[in-house]
Amino acid sequence: MRTAEERGLVKQVPHTTGDPCKRKRKLGRLDARKRAAATVLLALLLVGCTGGGANTESGDFASSPAASDNSAGPFAKHLEISWIGHNQVGKINDAFDNPVKKLIEDKFNVTITMVPLDVHNQEQVNLFFADGKSADHIRVNVGSNFLIEQGLVREIPEDALRKLMPTWMSSIESMVDPAVVNATMRVKGKLYAVPHTNYTYLQPWVMGIRQDWMEKVGIAKMPETIEEYHELLKRFAHNDPDGNGKKDTYGSHGVQLYLRGALGLGGSEITASYYADKQGKVYATVLTDKYKEYVKTLQGWYQEGLIDPESITDQRPQQRAKWTDGKFGVLADHPWWFASTTAANVTNMVTDKNPNARIAFFEPFAGPDGDRGAGGAGFPGMTPGFYFGRDTSDEKMERIMAIKEYIAANSDFFIRAYFGEEGTGYTFDANGIIQVKPDYLSVEKITKEGINAYFALIPMTWDFAKKHTIPKADQPVYEISMATPPKYNDVNFPTNNRNEAHSRYGAAVNTIVAEFETNAVGGRLDVDKEWESFKKRFLDAGGKKIIEEYQKLHDEAENHIKGDR
Repeated sequence: MRTAEERGLVKQVPHTTGDPCKRKRKLGRLDARKRAAATVLLALLLVGCTGGGANTESGDFASSPAASDNSAGPFAKHLEISWIGHNQVGKINDAFDNPVKKLIEDKFNVTITMVPLDVHNQEQVNLFFADGKSADHIRVNVGSNFLIEQGLVREIPEDALRKLMPTWMSSIESMVDPAVVNATMRVKGKLYAVPHTNYTYLQPWVMGIRQDWMEKVGIAKMPETIEEYHELLKRFAHNDPDGNGKKDTYGSHGVQLYLRGALGLGGSEITASYYADKQGKVYATVLTDKYKEYVKTLQGWYQEGLIDPESITDQRPQQRAKWTDGKFGVLADHPWWFASTTAANVTNMVTDKNPNARIAFFEPFAGPDGDRGAGGAGFPGMTPGFYFGRDTSDEKMERIMAIKEYIAANSDFFIRAYFGEEGTGYTFDANGIIQVKPDYLSVEKITKEGINAYFALIPMTWDFAKKHTIPKADQPVYEISMATPPKYNDVNFPTNNRNEAHSRYGAAVNTIVAEFETNAVGGRLDVDKEWESFKKRFLDAGGKKIIEEYQKLHDEAENHIKGDR
């Protein structure tokens, strides 16, 4: 089982800010209604990088068995539990008497001792455990294999997990093949963490397009092949789509996401992905003839003036400034960034400046072999949801499982634990979508109330998100993403251990890839002449060892899967 960071997924950023798949960013100035909606999406979408939600039908949690008299039944014995939860980035949760904690304590006949720790800070996490400290419930959002290697967490009986957390596990297995779940939730054959995933882990990027430009240049339908997409880029670059009488526009800027997918390549950045073919042989996608074709195609498109040549050096701020100014007509990004309720979203940044502009979204087009898809997501293997401390007893482990299962199984309680009280922390719009109150946007308020992911970090399914957290107007872009065949950024097969060779050589080989691709598309090298030399440099720099290690990890996981089927 690999952590979110080891799988290329990033940390959760504060409830009030952030990019779900990149870095922290400020919300910017929005009116209260937009900020509230943006925060709901952020709080739950960012969980696609780290956290969860609830997935089953709601009910009256006040009248549930867990909320009843605890003098008899499964929770008759009072337990004291120590808890390391998922704090807000940069803010240790020190509100030890918060309302959510009190609700859980009353329902499950426990006293919870909240352990102050910034779970996003690797150095602080390392020091905490090096000092001999621990807890019963342990959630960390940094590399955590050392907890297993040093014997700091206990093994979990799988039969207890499945018996006591059926909703949690069924939610996960509704999103990921159960055989893959089984193959990736263990480390060296043993279960040490309650597994976790989330629908946002599964979301490829999408491509947005200036539909008003399409109409201006006479294109009536979205591109369905590489040839049609090429024609669209040519008209955007050469047929004055903005009508200003100048030749000052490009077709696109940055990664050609759907072109990569059409050629069977993964990724949303210039890095190497490692895939297994139908026979189970692992290879680096950048060493294939398809990648060579991709680079040569890009080189030709740059030479035709279809893609902004500054794409090679521009960072995201420069790209977005040009998108806002109408300098190009096709952009690839995560669906969250196109959603109208996301702060500083890439849809409104165009339409606010140009009210006549219209942004639409299109599905991946097909390549010469009929392949299609998009990168942006990592392979959906399991990440650690939470651990149990080495000295945590069976009865404490089972009580914690009961707590987490209850939050996962009851959407009313999840909403209460994640957003606060209805009317105070949030309201519902006419479509039943949660609208967070503006004063509940701050890290300080979240911490004081005990809401968000500290207690309520659990898996979320797309069905729940669509019903409760994503405005109807924004659902089309998410639907395209969820229906897109994923071309994973990292690997296309399950692994349950870290590739040590990749940890050591990954940066070096990715530098070689970046240099080759940027020099090629910039017209500074002949792809055919340099191709064999590029492949040799990649392999000699550590690529060969990375591939060999992935082959071993692939075969181990495949054996697990065959045994489970």
